[in-house]
Amino acid sequence: MLTGKNIIKTYFGKEVLKGIDITIKPGKITSLIGPSGAGKTTLLRVLSMLDQPDSGSIILDDQNYNFPTNKEIKVWPKISVVFQQLFLWPHLTLRQNILLPLKGKVNKDRIDELIDVLQMKDFIDHYPNQASIGQRQRAALARALALNPEYLFLDEITSALDVEQSRIILSDLVKLKKKGMGIFMVAHDIDFAISNTDNVFFIEEGEIIKQGKPYEFLLETKNKRISNFIDSASLGSSQIRIYSGKEEFQAYHLSLLERLPVNSAITIIGGLGASWYGPMGDKYREYDEIRIKKNIRWDMLMYEYGKEDKRLVKEHPEINEFYILSESMKNMADINVNSDGTVILQIVDPIPTVIEIKNQALADSYMRYYHDFVKHSKKFLG
Repeated sequence: MLTGKNIIKTYFGKEVLKGIDITIKPGKITSLIGPSGAGKTTLLRVLSMLDQPDSGSIILDDQNYNFPTNKEIKVWPKISVVFQQLFLWPHLTLRQNILLPLKGKVNKDRIDELIDVLQMKDFIDHYPNQASIGQRQRAALARALALNPEYLFLDEITSALDVEQSRIILSDLVKLKKKGMGIFMVAHDIDFAISNTDNVFFIEEGEIIKQGKPYEFLLETKNKRISNFIDSASLGSSQIRIYSGKEEFQAYHLSLLERLPVNSAITIIGGLGASWYGPMGDKYREYDEIRIKKNIRWDMLMYEYGKEDKRLVKEHPEINEFYILSESMKNMADINVNSDGTVILQIVDPIPTVIEIKNQALADSYMRYYHDFVKHSKKFLG
């Protein structure tokens, strides 16, 4: 395990890192996100001990390094870093660049494995100027991996890559983490940073202001600085996000209520029936209290209703308007349209899952669909 405690770093009289605490675990991917100038690359350089912090301590497995110190510290290649600039020698082929730091101690089987895993066979003997940026990126990654590091640090390595190339790199990282490698990546692309990541840190002005699981950042509602950053840094006009498992299913629905304004509406179309309450478990009580307090209406069009639905429509008719969907629509998917322009598709069996789509045009289309069916449906009175 790699742990930084109370890390402070100053450049030219400015405190860039202000008492950072962070942990990077073996077999996990840890992402660091935040605005430009927040201290992301500085923290990466300090944790890899390419630059020493002014004060604090870094614990690398069973070795404790306290700062300041006059001792020279070498943790390479146990910790290997891939920088955005790549630093490939132009007069050497990609293969020669990979072999260079090995200083003749080459494990041919290991190199062949890396070439195969990173799909480099077709261009491995090209010079850097003959290779695409994605191919050069994989060569730099292979050069670091050839040293068999225990921790791999990546400094915005996908900044010049397209979506498909980024996806290839991410799949490689997932394979590495499964082999027990600890991966720490500074990322500018939020979608990349949270995909298959185990832990996320948000840094701003040299301080970690939030740490948590990826879905906690996607569902952030209380800290507008973080939620605005996530939205602005995500790619694509139609943002699609998936929340899978009971914990994320519950967290999504609670955060949805937090972000919706008072007196808004959730329009529910389709086929889950009473089965939605199951994965909500004990969290449903909290959900119900928030919804009543904020006066968030359920406009529901369902083919069947359960015991809890009957209670809701009788006790709180002002925020529950239910209609009975025709039997001919019994197998349709469950669709929720939220008043903030998001649409969600839900699955409860076997794994509770929410698929959220941020697209106002799609939301408007489903609302027209809902109103058309309501005209031909009976009102449910419990």
